[in-house]
Amino acid sequence: MTIVASHKYTLGVISCFDSPAKSPPFQEALYFKQLAQAGKQLQMHTFIFNPKEVDWSTRTVKGWHILPSGKWTSSVQPLPHLIYDRCFYANQKQYLSYKPYILRITQDPHIRLLGRPLSGKWQTYLLLKQNPKLLPFLPPTFPYRSGSSIFSYLQTWPAILLKPNGGSLGCGVIAILKISNGFLVRGRSKTNQVIQHIFSSKKQLQTWLQHSVQGTRYIIQPFLKLTTSDHRPFDVRILVQKNEKQQWETTGMAVRIGQPLTITSNLHGGGEALALQPFLDQRYSPKTVRHIISQMEQLTKLVPAFIEENHGSLLELGLDIGIDPQGKVWLLEVNSKPGRAIFLKTGNVELRQRAVELPIRYAHSLLTGGKAG
Repeated sequence: MTIVASHKYTLGVISCFDSPAKSPPFQEALYFKQLAQAGKQLQMHTFIFNPKEVDWSTRTVKGWHILPSGKWTSSVQPLPHLIYDRCFYANQKQYLSYKPYILRITQDPHIRLLGRPLSGKWQTYLLLKQNPKLLPFLPPTFPYRSGSSIFSYLQTWPAILLKPNGGSLGCGVIAILKISNGFLVRGRSKTNQVIQHIFSSKKQLQTWLQHSVQGTRYIIQPFLKLTTSDHRPFDVRILVQKNEKQQWETTGMAVRIGQPLTITSNLHGGGEALALQPFLDQRYSPKTVRHIISQMEQLTKLVPAFIEENHGSLLELGLDIGIDPQGKVWLLEVNSKPGRAIFLKTGNVELRQRAVELPIRYAHSLLTGGKAG
């Protein structure tokens, strides 16, 4: 296979190749195609590669890139100096299989990461709680230890939420509620199937939990009332990104709303995307809406700056915000590998385009001599 000549400016995107027989063999093909097209506008070459396929003896890798026809093709490419990490792991086993390859890349002195990914939800919570200004926004969070440990939490809260420490898309999220005849369990399996069970005894619940969470680290939180009046769960996704001036900007905010009586609002679980302002105006008083917006804007300034100062350089963050019936704002999750499909689903094509272009513009600013923000 011929080695492609080195380009002046190149961005390499690492992805976990989930379907080797598929062409291309990775997720997010549409996003990566749009990234590559945005890169061309700045004379920047973008290609996608599997971190497991790097040949360190020649510092080359098989990379996938877009042809002028819009089709994907692969060729051997020189290892880029700037890398964008978009690896998503289905489970702990897959993460551990990729970990040494990712570490080799990130520890190479000639390679620069576009942003340093955050660790799991528990590690991120421990980081954020160090900031007294953020503490009021954080739901109480604890590591899941065993099936028997949940009953002490159910004495404190009427319902609890279990989330995979490294999960995404709402998969594996479980709510446990005390009811008159036992315990009600609702949520989604690790394969994103809807689950609902009633257990009459602690032992039955423990046995089911042990099987369901096996092999995955979980966190425990109170199950907060973050639903509409017709019992649909919702949250607000805020996307903050570095721009070409290497400064943070809020790219957009939108609402994700789930199906009635489910517990997650994720789009992959059947959720819908809605524009933020009309959604809030229909459900809260003007004074409460102003307060909600003010709190969210405060978080967009506090969170990125604090994480960068204590964790390392970042490119972008997705902030997932919960809002209770009284207008109290909760910071539910911070994601360093956020999606941006929500903005397309709200019909805001311009905002979606901006969300795609900013990583390229920031990468270009670094490659043309800028310093990391």
